[in-house]
Amino acid sequence: MNVNSKADSAKGANGSSIRDVYRSMQDIVFETLRDEILSGDLQPGVLLNTLLLSKRLGVSRTPIREALNRLVSIGLVENIPHRGAFVRKLSVEEVLEVYYIRAALAGVCARLATRRISDPQKKQLIALCDEMEKPSEDHRAMLRRNFQFHNIIFQAAQSPRIESLALQYYHQSEQFRALSLELPGRVAEACREHRRILQAMLDGDREAAEQNSREHQLNTARRIAKSLGYESEI
Repeated sequence: MNVNSKADSAKGANGSSIRDVYRSMQDIVFETLRDEILSGDLQPGVLLNTLLLSKRLGVSRTPIREALNRLVSIGLVENIPHRGAFVRKLSVEEVLEVYYIRAALAGVCARLATRRISDPQKKQLIALCDEMEKPSEDHRAMLRRNFQFHNIIFQAAQSPRIESLALQYYHQSEQFRALSLELPGRVAEACREHRRILQAMLDGDREAAEQNSREHQLNTARRIAKSLGYESEI
């Protein structure tokens, strides 16, 4: 893949400044590497060599380094002194820690969003729930819709700081959420949990919206932990 062509297409009809195009290139490199990690194309422990990546993606090493720094900041990559940047593998304890934080943030977002959400956002959530409940073997499509569902709630909370944190920890847990969908019955269970969150918000019940959002995250953590052989109570 060559990201230069994608950056060129991002200029728009009237063109963009060099700075804007360069920023678009950084974003594309970041999103490309992030998606490759989350899809498993780049496995945990793989060395992310900036020279090889720059040749493969068709960009200079500078946007590669900046993309790697962003991946470090969201926990998908780690820098090891004198060795380089590697795709990170989280321990079960770290996974649970991420989900505990996600549960708290998701609960707060749902609580705030319940009284701030717009009618168009409500309609979007209803449509996403309908789509996710349709029989499908495409887990990537489910993951995309799952992100859209939660992101609408993050935005509806109208709290930029909380939204930023919620997105950060969402991305940290993304590779494990993909794993959870492979577990028997989890897709249908997650859809029911989404419906409970949505119904509480439609009812204007902030307590239930917060509680259901927290439980949704913790249930995912329980499923993942069990699949990895972790038997302690969560």
